[in-house]
Amino acid sequence: MLELRTDLPLHALTALYFVAAGAISIIIDASDRFAPLVYVSLWMKSAALCVLIYLLLVEVPISAVSRSRRPLSDAVVRLWSRIRTRALPLLFLLTNLSIFYSVFTSIKNMLPIFAPAWKDSGIANFSQLLHFGYTPWKLLHVVMGYPVITRFVEFLYLPVWLFLLVGLPVLLAVRRDLARLRARYVLTMFLCFIVLGNIVAALGMSGGPAFYGQVTGDQTRYGELIDYLAFSSGLPFSAWDIQRYLWACFEADRLQLGSGISAFPSLHVSMATLFALAGRHISLWLGRVLMLYCVAIFLGSIHLGWHYAVDGYASLVGTVFLWLLVGRFVRRSDYFKAAPVEELSRTGHDIGICSAQ
Repeated sequence: MLELRTDLPLHALTALYFVAAGAISIIIDASDRFAPLVYVSLWMKSAALCVLIYLLLVEVPISAVSRSRRPLSDAVVRLWSRIRTRALPLLFLLTNLSIFYSVFTSIKNMLPIFAPAWKDSGIANFSQLLHFGYTPWKLLHVVMGYPVITRFVEFLYLPVWLFLLVGLPVLLAVRRDLARLRARYVLTMFLCFIVLGNIVAALGMSGGPAFYGQVTGDQTRYGELIDYLAFSSGLPFSAWDIQRYLWACFEADRLQLGSGISAFPSLHVSMATLFALAGRHISLWLGRVLMLYCVAIFLGSIHLGWHYAVDGYASLVGTVFLWLLVGRFVRRSDYFKAAPVEELSRTGHDIGICSAQ
């Protein structure tokens, strides 16, 4: 019960978000776009997969190094002994997150009702002005414009990003010593999606380079980039295929997994920034790796035509600001003072070893 109590503010915020989104959908007559359970099944399966990957990549090797005769069985027993006091809170938190993301997608699909005018021309012009008249994607294309590099970026941009989006909260949810970091991470994540992904996105409604031609009628400005990306059509994680899927959902006016078009600011860059900020509190090496990953996602968001450069800049600044703001709140709040304090690992140990300390 004490462990559940630590996460209560996170559940309360999701409940408030749920009620607000439901009320908005009724007020604007868009209840068909309110689907608060659309991600629940997929999210829980993904979370279970993350736990399995952690077991196989971290716990089983630890058993093997200790020369266990039953490395898998010993790994399962050891993992359960570590997480059993957090098992029920973990289940609650994962359900919470699955509902939160479902509600976010619902609101994202309502944004065109609030902001029917696309602002792509102004944002693209400002982004070019910010880079002294150069078009950012063309500058990157000199280095990244090779199919093998693009395919690698597509892999980082979708499956790896989704794995971290699901896996990092799972890791924080099972670690009792990371209670404050868990609260800070999840609260910041919630605010990033609500403030940046809903409110700011409505104010700067845009489709991004991938949909520039559809929303402005100018098919030439980013036509060369879109034509290049088409080479990956039919391949796993193809940005071109996903962009066609999203536009088909938009034209059909239907809510599907991942549907909704909103480029400014970039939540991909926002979450990659948050991964790095939280990762350094788990271990220094993880923080450094995730910082490099954040840079790759920022560059990839431009190269794959998902975002203008300014989308990433806004996300980076906004996410760091919210992280600092929430950190100040968590440190000063009496509610979280009783929670165990996380320690920054400076040893380079892997996550499994850190968990056992």
